[in-house]
Amino acid sequence: MRQEGSMLSEELNDLINRVGPGTPGGDYIRRYWHPVELSARVAPGGQPKQIRVLGEDLVLFRDQDGRAGVLGLHCSHRCVSLAYGRVEDGGIRCAMHGWVYDVDGRCLEQPAEPDDSFRDRIQHPAYPCEELGGLIFTYMGPPEKKPLLPRYEVLVREDGTRTREWYFIDGGYLQHLEGALDTVHAQYLHMANWSVKKYEVASQPKPKIDSAELSYGMWSRIYKSHPGAVMGTIFSHFVMPGGFLLQNGRDYENRPRQRTDQPAQPQHDISKNQSWYVPVDDAHCLRFRVNFSPLNPDRTPASLRPDAELVHSRRGDDYGRDYDNIDSISGIDPTVGATFRSQDTMANETQGLPYMDRRMEHLGAHDRPLTMTRMIILKAIADVQKGLDPKHVIRDPAENQIVYVRGDDPQECFNADSEPTPAVAWS
Repeated sequence: MRQEGSMLSEELNDLINRVGPGTPGGDYIRRYWHPVELSARVAPGGQPKQIRVLGEDLVLFRDQDGRAGVLGLHCSHRCVSLAYGRVEDGGIRCAMHGWVYDVDGRCLEQPAEPDDSFRDRIQHPAYPCEELGGLIFTYMGPPEKKPLLPRYEVLVREDGTRTREWYFIDGGYLQHLEGALDTVHAQYLHMANWSVKKYEVASQPKPKIDSAELSYGMWSRIYKSHPGAVMGTIFSHFVMPGGFLLQNGRDYENRPRQRTDQPAQPQHDISKNQSWYVPVDDAHCLRFRVNFSPLNPDRTPASLRPDAELVHSRRGDDYGRDYDNIDSISGIDPTVGATFRSQDTMANETQGLPYMDRRMEHLGAHDRPLTMTRMIILKAIADVQKGLDPKHVIRDPAENQIVYVRGDDPQECFNADSEPTPAVAWS
């Protein structure tokens, strides 16, 4: 069925883009855990880091006992930045008057105050932290509504290799998430040797897309052309509230790639890459990605990139464009990982800043995963406003032993999964 004219109104577009404190979208997205940093990048007693998440200025640190803490950035005394404090004596000490706060926001010391009970009346803003899969997560919603941190397959499996990556991008989180979910773009945006390959692409079948709403969000299976004009299946998942999992089907996973720096794939198996698009504020976001590949049949690890910040040409560098010499539609090189990401960043950022105005869209048949995602988010916002839990809030530990992001296609299971357990359908 063809889908046209499904653009959002200004009111609904603002509703799903604005994530600040007190906004309906902000209330919704605060009901989930969000990664804020790689565990290995925050050392016990090390220099605290100023971060911004969901429009709030915060400080991230790890105390000398190894506990990670996320506190309000400004000291409760005179509003000095705690990012310039020192991690010591059970917490973080403000540089101006020496007040110390622990990871729970309790004031432990006020050296210049004569009344020791004064510190007991101070509760500094603090958000709980948990660590899983090499990431530090924080929960910024109502304490009484705190769910379990989902134990996603890519975070907890021990039978393979796991790496972590991150990078900062301009624009609202949703336009970058939607850019990832729109996998059809790859055969155009990321096609090298375009002047030749465009004729192959034109002769290939139109993309075939199957989508379904599942307990974690939305599942899609797409049979389409890929970079290099190779036909194959890809699986794309929206994971509430701003997550994305990508997995190649077995009919595509082990075929030659056009990327010259593509990491080696697992032998006769699949790999999975799960991303979190974490809003910094309405106009910026961080993408964290965890890559998991199972061990090879000989028990050797798959070759993956080391943990790293991914750096690529941005807006100020014209996204690395070389129109006269690079044979792609944009003139940005898709054969190298850095400029491959530049293509994605260009496509998503140029949709509009501070965030995309979806009133301008004219959606087609292959955009169904995007419209489904938006409807899921809008319903979740409405549910929170009604006092209900949104989708994919996990409270039962029995349901959280391992959380699978997959449907019921056998291609979505690692070889080690003899009895695959798909996510349940949502009704």
